[in-house]
Amino acid sequence: MTDLQSAIGLVELERYENDTLIKRKNIFDQYTNGFRDCKWAQLPVYETKEKISSYHLYPLRIKGISDEQRNAIITEIFEQGVAVNVHFIPLPLLSVYKKMGFNIEKYPNANDNFIREISLPVYYNLTNEQVATVILAVKNAVKKTVRV
Repeated sequence: MTDLQSAIGLVELERYENDTLIKRKNIFDQYTNGFRDCKWAQLPVYETKEKISSYHLYPLRIKGISDEQRNAIITEIFEQGVAVNVHFIPLPLLSVYKKMGFNIEKYPNANDNFIREISLPVYYNLTNEQVATVILAVKNAVKKTVRV
């Protein structure tokens, strides 16, 4: 790590708990409220008695879809001007593990979660209006693609 990276990191750490974490939690809460009534949405658990998330990724899962449908949903969201991604990729799908003989079929829960997951944007300068745009884009994409 360079001195410049260290200096930036120290500044980020100073504002993490009293600024960054609060903003990210606000975004999580908006997403949760926006999708709470959608029967197709499996919302992430980000707070329990034992843990609190860092609110780094919002892994929304769409119930009962295939990977082709997930990809179509992502494409439709992109066409509405919103960037989303898939961040959860099970280890057996990575080439190094495939070469070691791991087979995703032996991990049905991991594969199911991968197939249905879309990571929504959670970054520091995301405005309330942008969060509302993301929510609407996802709802429109799911409605168009899955016909819910």
